[in-house]
Order: sequence, then C-alpha cells, then structure tokens
Amino acid sequence: MDTSGPSPHVTALRNDAVLRRVRYLGSARDGLGEWQLQRWTALALLPLGLYFVASILCLASADRLAIVKWLSGLVPALLTMLLMATAFAHAYVGMRSIFADYVRERRASFLAELLLRAASAVFFGGSILAILKIFLGRMDA
Repeated sequence: MDTSGPSPHVTALRNDAVLRRVRYLGSARDGLGEWQLQRWTALALLPLGLYFVASILCLASADRLAIVKWLSGLVPALLTMLLMATAFAHAYVGMRSIFADYVRERRASFLAELLLRAASAVFFGGSILAILKIFLGRMDA
C-alpha cells in the first residue's frame, strides 16, 4: 500500500501547506461583529424606513411650512434621527466590508478608510444638525 500521497481523510484546512498559505490573509477577529451589526441595522431600517416613506407620502402635497411643522415634533424628529444614524451605520459597515474584500493595496485601503470615515462623519453630522435645526425652531419661514 502506497502512503506517499495525501490521506483521503485530510481536509485542505488540516493540510499544513495550505494552512500556511492562507493564514494571515484575512481577519477573523471582527468579521462576526461587523456581520451582526450589518444585520441588526438592516432589521432596524425596515420599520424606520417604512415610517419615513409613509410620512413623506402623507406630506407629498403639503407645503414647506407643513413639513417643517411635522419635523419639529418630538417623535418625527427622533425617528428621523434614528433613521439617519441607522442608515449611516449600515452604509459604513457595508462599505468597510467592500473595501476589505476588494482593496488590496495597503495605502489605498488606508485612504479609502479615511475617506469613508470623513464622508460618513460629515454627512451624518450634517443630517443630524439639519434635523435639530428644524426641531429647535431655528428655520426661517
């Protein structure tokens, strides 16, 4: 019986040569947390998005003052801010996942992450400030 070939009971991950080649190619430390965050934010976006779409459809024929009056209420302002926070978190985690999968060069990966963080912070901050401005009554009619 020839035992020089690989045993049929050895899988690729148990083969030392294969394991040495694939080790350190990806991160297994935070992948599950990001995956779970992506699923939780997607789940939270469903009711928040449906509420927002229904509200916008009800306000479709309203004038600017009616929309400002609606958004200056506590519940609409709070739910809209939650929608923005959830949407930006979901988009941020998704884009990070795409960059991790497809951007291989270290410098390009760093720049992509930096740009993503900056854009997320600016757009999220701007949307929250706009909602707070309306909520706090500092809109010129």
